[in-house]
Amino acid sequence: MTSPVSAVVDASTASFQFPEIYSFPPFFTRQPNEATWKEQRRQWCDLILAYYRHNRLFSMSLAEAVTEPPFANRQIHRALRVDVLREIVDELVKQGHASWTGARNSKDSCLLFWRKPEVWASMIHQWANDRGMLNTVLTLFELASGDDTIGQEFHGLDSTTLRKALDILQSQGKAQLFVGTSDEDLGVKFFT
Repeated sequence: MTSPVSAVVDASTASFQFPEIYSFPPFFTRQPNEATWKEQRRQWCDLILAYYRHNRLFSMSLAEAVTEPPFANRQIHRALRVDVLREIVDELVKQGHASWTGARNSKDSCLLFWRKPEVWASMIHQWANDRGMLNTVLTLFELASGDDTIGQEFHGLDSTTLRKALDILQSQGKAQLFVGTSDEDLGVKFFT
């Protein structure tokens, strides 16, 4: 990718810095040469992760996504096809930056991890340690939306990604999950 330029796409993405290639029409068409496609796919993966991180988005419905930025560039009248986006998301899944959701093998929607769950887990545990929250039970709601987490990167984290991070901490022996009647009632106790 070359130096970024601003592309005013709509009000929700006006502040996002799109790469120059975003204004290049062939970028929106799967290239037949395998080496070119590999590079194109890498650039799409980088763009998706950057865009979703910038906008703090965590999930994607492929059919809806291809009608909006970053998958549709109205200025050059180009949009990525769903089947091409599916191949790109497959690559993100291989890298650990996405997981398919919904019906088995449907590949119609996914979760995007612009930070891998392992990284979220480490950040959450470090926060609990720094705040003296070890051996204290907190709810999933308190972690994702509580006053104590305002200003933390994981504040506002979607519940599925948060749960994946907490599952990792539990498997490492750094946390114990307590099941409630709903995800909001789920409790977690952190250990050193």
